[in-house]
Amino acid sequence: MGRAAEFFTPLLTSQCHVSAVISLSADRNGSERFAASWPAKARATAAALTKGAYLLIRRTQTAVYLPVSQWGPHLLRDAVLVALARAAHCAVVLHLHGAQLPARLAANQLLRALLSGAHWLVLSEAVAAQLLAGGCPVASVTVLRNPAPPAGPPAGQGRPSRVLRVGWLGTMTRLKGFDLVCGAVEKARAQGLEVEFRVAGIRRDVPVADMACVDEDLGVLDLSDALSFWTTVDAFVLPARWVEGLPFVLLEGLQAGCAVAATPSPGSTELFDRGCVEPVEASVESVARFLTACRDDLEGIRRRQQKAWQELRPRYEPGRIEEEFVRFWQNLGPGRHG
Repeated sequence: MGRAAEFFTPLLTSQCHVSAVISLSADRNGSERFAASWPAKARATAAALTKGAYLLIRRTQTAVYLPVSQWGPHLLRDAVLVALARAAHCAVVLHLHGAQLPARLAANQLLRALLSGAHWLVLSEAVAAQLLAGGCPVASVTVLRNPAPPAGPPAGQGRPSRVLRVGWLGTMTRLKGFDLVCGAVEKARAQGLEVEFRVAGIRRDVPVADMACVDEDLGVLDLSDALSFWTTVDAFVLPARWVEGLPFVLLEGLQAGCAVAATPSPGSTELFDRGCVEPVEASVESVARFLTACRDDLEGIRRRQQKAWQELRPRYEPGRIEEEFVRFWQNLGPGRHG
């Protein structure tokens, strides 16, 4: 279960009459890889479709809540579940935790037809605008941001003089630009910048050779350790090659007072527009320039970003997100809380 699901699923079950929760995740037992095996994925997909069909046919449901996938077999599975729900005359609520699906809908008429008529929950006004511009018929579109995690101890405690502490928290993969950060750290060091590079998470498709620049690999951290991770980080960069949604890791870095940079995406547009996060390109040179800027004026970058974040943070408070989520279900209408 992802971070968003850990927040929204218990909230949904506590506020609505939920007859069943169907797991969409494949079992990763026996695998040390990031993703489950293909047989495990196939079994999970078949189980979800079978249970979903049974519940929709044999029991009276008034609404189906589905965190919709964005590509591949999982998106096909979700399209089938949507079709089953529509056949059973259920309201369909699609919660989009990313920002890639609107472009796919705009380019694919069949996909628009399969997912038409749903109520959508999306990360930002920019994603909502893309979804509506793509021509997919919708029942409604509601902006529901990811909640900001609790603020941990401030970053920069015990910071060695002249040493810039760069951190990476999350899956180490080329899609997220981990190799670009590695290259930028090496480039900065070659230019005389003193850098400590600390990482935590699962290494997916990054060669062992790229890890040579890492000073400390903390492995996979639980949530409490992840929050304390930020106390030893001055700067975080997410130069993703794909379109991110609204990554929790950006919110965590801001909550800790780090200097934060990333490639812009529709899901986090307002973080960039307000100056909370520095925009970078998905290139070694762009990331290296950000690290150099942090060396030259780390406290200035932090102050500027924190001033902007303090103004924007109320929109991301968990209590406010809870209220907006509950209000959505109330506005959906009587009898729609199935």
